[in-house]
Amino acid sequence: MQTRKNRLASYITAGLLASGAATISSPVIADPSVGAGLEVSNMYLWRGLDLGAPNATPMIAGSLEVDSGFGFYAGTWAASGDSTAGTELDLYLGYAMDLTDDISVDAGVVTYTYPSTTRDDPEFSGFGDLSEAYISVSGYGLGLDYYNNIAGLSGYDYFVLSYGYGPFGVAVGRHNFDNEAQGGDFGEDMTHLDLSFAFNDELSFTASTIVDSDIDDNVRSSTLLQVLYTKSFDLY
Repeated sequence: MQTRKNRLASYITAGLLASGAATISSPVIADPSVGAGLEVSNMYLWRGLDLGAPNATPMIAGSLEVDSGFGFYAGTWAASGDSTAGTELDLYLGYAMDLTDDISVDAGVVTYTYPSTTRDDPEFSGFGDLSEAYISVSGYGLGLDYYNNIAGLSGYDYFVLSYGYGPFGVAVGRHNFDNEAQGGDFGEDMTHLDLSFAFNDELSFTASTIVDSDIDDNVRSSTLLQVLYTKSFDLY
């Protein structure tokens, strides 16, 4: 489950926020745009986990986003590579703005759907059954993202703190579950560390390692190494 991949240019490479709309203090001039994105990766790396495991499944994804020019945006992101849930289709809606020349805020909601999977659990049988609200703040190379589950998997939230300097990035993400049954192998929480390097605007590398969990036996996880190629297109 990824979110806003085209806007974020992948949080796993530690870049958290694309620019929003005009600043609060400036007159707003609409500049609507439509953009698309393509991603190819050797794995589906999601919040410190390889969703393609244990089959080492690569990921191919595409996105389409409409930006109003006033800060409001909407888009969709589709991907293969999740060996359990199957093909994924995410829809999102949000609002982004610059508080100052250096600090930006982004907030919205995203819903995850899996058209190729028939779920036995009726909790996830319809549109919107698995959804999150998110808020992000970024500035001066730092970023903080917070996600809270608002439909399906109640009692789960996730946050990630990141810093980027030039082509280098570091991110620390933490999963929080209400109980061990939700967290599975990790108990009630799990923390991962991502180190990344952007070779250029399109090619990046990320090493992701679980550094802490509620169940000690599962902390010693091998490091995941992701190679990610991204390409963006301005359609309008």
